Amino acid sequence: MNKLLRFFTICLLAAACLTVNAQNDDEDARLRQKMQAAVMKVYDDHLAQNPDDYNTRFARANQLYYNGEYARALEDARIVEQQIPTKEKEVRLENLLLIARILDYNGNYEDEIETLRTAADIDPKSLACIDLLGKVSLKVKDLSAAEHNFQTILRESPMNYDAMYQMAKVELARNNYAKAAGYVDKAVELFKAEPQVYINRSDILFQMEQYEPAVQDLISAMSVGDDGGVSIQKLFEISDTRYDDVMNVLATSIDKAPQVGMFYYVRANIAMRHEHYAQALKNLRAINDYNLYNYHSIDYATARCHFELTQYDDAALLIDRAISKAEGVMPDYLILKAQIERYRTGKVDQALTIVDQALAAQPGYAPAMLTKARLQIQKRADRDALATLSTLLAAEPDNAEALLLRGWVNKYRLSNPTGAAADFETILLGNKGIEGLQGFALHELNRDEEARTWAKQIIKDGILPGGKSYFIASALLSDIGNFEAGDKSLSLEYLRSALANGYGSLQEVKVNEDPYVNLKLVRRYEDFNTVLDQNTDNFKERR
Repeated sequence: MNKLLRFFTICLLAAACLTVNAQNDDEDARLRQKMQAAVMKVYDDHLAQNPDDYNTRFARANQLYYNGEYARALEDARIVEQQIPTKEKEVRLENLLLIARILDYNGNYEDEIETLRTAADIDPKSLACIDLLGKVSLKVKDLSAAEHNFQTILRESPMNYDAMYQMAKVELARNNYAKAAGYVDKAVELFKAEPQVYINRSDILFQMEQYEPAVQDLISAMSVGDDGGVSIQKLFEISDTRYDDVMNVLATSIDKAPQVGMFYYVRANIAMRHEHYAQALKNLRAINDYNLYNYHSIDYATARCHFELTQYDDAALLIDRAISKAEGVMPDYLILKAQIERYRTGKVDQALTIVDQALAAQPGYAPAMLTKARLQIQKRADRDALATLSTLLAAEPDNAEALLLRGWVNKYRLSNPTGAAADFETILLGNKGIEGLQGFALHELNRDEEARTWAKQIIKDGILPGGKSYFIASALLSDIGNFEAGDKSLSLEYLRSALANGYGSLQEVKVNEDPYVNLKLVRRYEDFNTVLDQNTDNFKERR
């Protein structure tokens, strides 16, 4: 590798290091972008003067790939492929592997295989090439080719646990469950202190529908070492479809190790993700009872649960404690404090002052802007609410909640049906799923049959067992409120289903009247209190 290429490689690594340390902070993200732009300028300026310098172009292709600019990276790599001398085998090989990775990302598997075969002609023993060829063969279901490549790796490197994992996937595709389990079991036996082998085995077990053992492996991965948060993320993902399995295994882990705060905290956060606030509160209380953690984030989460359960005084105490512990201003904490004060004291102006503090710390922050607009609507400061929402939409033009809220202000407060219709129509161009809130826009545009279809679709698509899709559908059908079409009775049934699936925000069920989404009209139905009384356990602390 020549000196210039080495220099660009150092630039690439520097940008990579910067990115790893900058993910959680907007200021660092801007610094990362600035660094990447500076690195790219060096490449661009050099290539403008030396367009035939394939080493620099290859380095730029890698940087573009790292930046996620795959089309430009592929364009550079293709040029390198034409420019590079045949004798430069090392760079030719690496360039072909880069092309293969981009083609894999694009799903162009046939071209990827041909590219990898060309790379194998340069170095038949390249394990990186053999690995990529095995993985793409698995994707196109050429199981024999996949097995050949992974077994080649295992002959050269018998303790390669990733190759064992890939072979487990091959055998799984053949329905050879015992053989598949054998490979990942062997990897765990050889590398008991390596988190990744447990994550790999969890994936295989999950596909074999052995859900609780799969969850247990993720917990083991968390326990044996630092996995970069992968296990927790996968636990959250699995909980979307196998909530009870995840919660049961975490409960068993707590029984075995009641002093491990991580188990309580993960369990609480998963419960909150599914609007099971009473269940989350039980786990958060345990952390405090055992003095396991003293973090402000625990107090914030506990305050949030109390708020959702309409326990405003407890919520106020906890959010103040969280704010006092935190280093620096936490906008989300202030937003929650504003919401608590709004319902605890009814002092809207005080709540607005608190939200403005959040916006001073993070200007334009969407959750704060939406909270501010709702408070302004409550004050009937409709022009102010319109200005707040318009400012937010200038930065985030596809924010469905802001569009819907501005449409409501225009239609019902400012007598501007044309402006309202424009916002509702814009919503229909966006996300068709539950977050897109299209059903409410369809109703406002007098397209109620389509709105009902949307409600049915989000229920059909909804994988969250917390009942949120049923809750939103209930609110929508109550807004439509056509007695002859059965909207009122169906709305109540949707609420019943939401609660049966564990929906646990008493704040939303009994109190919230903000547009949109609310159960204000559902509360007027004759059987509302009966349905609520049948599901009071949703709002009681439980394991």
